Amino acid sequence: MNWLNEFPVPNLRRDHSSGLLELGGASVAQLARTFGTPLYLYDFDRIASRAEEINSELRKISEGSRAFYAMKALSNISVLKVIHGKGLGMDVVSGGEIERALAAGVTGGEIVFSGVAKTEEEIRLGIREKIACFNIESPHEVAELIRLAKGCGHKVPVALRINPDVDGKTHAKINTGLAETKFGLSPELAKKLTLEIMSCPDLSLLGVSCHIGSQIFDLNTIKAAALSVKDFALELLRLGAPITHVDMGGGLGVAYGPTEETPQPSFSAWVEAAKNALPDKSFDLHLEPGRSIVADAGILVTEVIDVKPAQKKTFAIVDAGMTELVRPAMYDAYHHVTPVEHKGVTTKFLTYDIVGPVCETSCWLASGVKLPELKRNDLVAILTAGAYGMSMASNYNTRNRPAEVAVISGKAKVIRKRETLRSLWESELV
Repeated sequence: MNWLNEFPVPNLRRDHSSGLLELGGASVAQLARTFGTPLYLYDFDRIASRAEEINSELRKISEGSRAFYAMKALSNISVLKVIHGKGLGMDVVSGGEIERALAAGVTGGEIVFSGVAKTEEEIRLGIREKIACFNIESPHEVAELIRLAKGCGHKVPVALRINPDVDGKTHAKINTGLAETKFGLSPELAKKLTLEIMSCPDLSLLGVSCHIGSQIFDLNTIKAAALSVKDFALELLRLGAPITHVDMGGGLGVAYGPTEETPQPSFSAWVEAAKNALPDKSFDLHLEPGRSIVADAGILVTEVIDVKPAQKKTFAIVDAGMTELVRPAMYDAYHHVTPVEHKGVTTKFLTYDIVGPVCETSCWLASGVKLPELKRNDLVAILTAGAYGMSMASNYNTRNRPAEVAVISGKAKVIRKRETLRSLWESELV
């Protein structure tokens, strides 16, 4: 059985003669031997092509239409440089992400700042760096911007993020467009804030923003939200607001397994749905892709420490766990698993739970997966791990975070060294 044919991933293949997995032309087994496990590997050619593709689709709308990469998905500076090099700006949700974007060579004018809890320090940083736009999420934020923008020497660009009360039909923990969530403003409250913003000589209301969730496959939900945003934008125009763009956020779904492969939406279909938010052809469309650019470019390689038969299951215990990839523990998320070496001639397949070393029952990576018989020291690859993998990794149980390695035209380059254990307590004071 060819395990990759079951779920094809771009730029990931198995050499038929050796049975070894290759990412972007590089041997995964060789990279694991060189850099150790757990190990994050990213195909930079795939990341670059996806970034280029989304910006190309947006430029069909208007010259000023643009994508802003959602840094939270994967924020390694080398990754940011590749994506920025393809013309994308950055969508940030913290002052730390602003600083990280600047360190990657992104200028303030290419950064949009979302997030429900912008501190005074973060707002001052955004104003000082002349960021492209603050996406406003509360009346308090408006008051802070009015106070902090005074005397800054330039008009501070802002947009109102509305909550359209649209169900993104995704996991409850990443569904952000419903009225009961903490995100955005009701259209009624946003209209009241519009007049307050327009009366401030230091602020410039340039747009409307919206984001209804993540891992969205049903583009009808995007269209429904877009039509709601359009109605709101038209109301702002009637009030005399000088808006020029609509930001429909991110959230495009990607396939994590065979059942999601067919419904995975294309960038062109996403843009087609999102453009329903534009009041007319003079408006620019902004999108904030994250997962859809980096997810399938990344894999997590892990080594089998033990194979443990239990009363009801067989556990393959590996050296990666919820500290390296928390999505299964947090969202019950599925990630496809494949052996790094498999010639397809084995006669014995077993069903495993792939679990990690952390002292939590929730430390698991895959459940009930059928694989060729595993033994100690075998390597397995957790697929589609580029997004919300390393960016959400932790040091729980005093575990050092793994190395990150880029594969560029078949060549490997370390883009983050493996943490040393000593570095975990160097900042602690005794």
